Amino acid sequence: MRIVKYIRHECIIFPLEGASKTEVIRALARKVSTCVADLPEEEIFRVIEEREALGTTAIGGGIAIPHAKIVGLDELLVVAGISPEGVPFNSLDGKPVYVIFLLLAPEEATTSYLGLLAKIARLLKDRELIKRLSGARDPMEIFQMIQAAENRSYGVLA
Repeated sequence: MRIVKYIRHECIIFPLEGASKTEVIRALARKVSTCVADLPEEEIFRVIEEREALGTTAIGGGIAIPHAKIVGLDELLVVAGISPEGVPFNSLDGKPVYVIFLLLAPEEATTSYLGLLAKIARLLKDRELIKRLSGARDPMEIFQMIQAAENRSYGVLA
């Protein structure tokens, strides 16, 4: 299972703007609603906020991986956002978040959802990748960085 199978460069937000966690989640929800036409922004926002209320998905090191299941989605979807300024996100280390990967899954997807969530978490442990993503200039460059990092982890020449 490859992350790049579920993320498209047009579903990457750069720069991701917002002064608060709520504003950033709203921007991510808006992007999802443009990438998947039949999902209303308000519903997307609601499910992400409900999941965040259970506990922060900001895992420290400038990274957050909000994730939720949503009715009406046909397949897994990843939306990435890079915030050059950083945003407070109630992270475990108390520091701002710069790199956010939002994972949404259909209601019935459990194994694939958890598998992709684990892949994203593993990919984002690469501190050099985080540094490169934070310095990216556009969505296509971000997509290519993710693709190259995955290729390296699979032993594929980029």
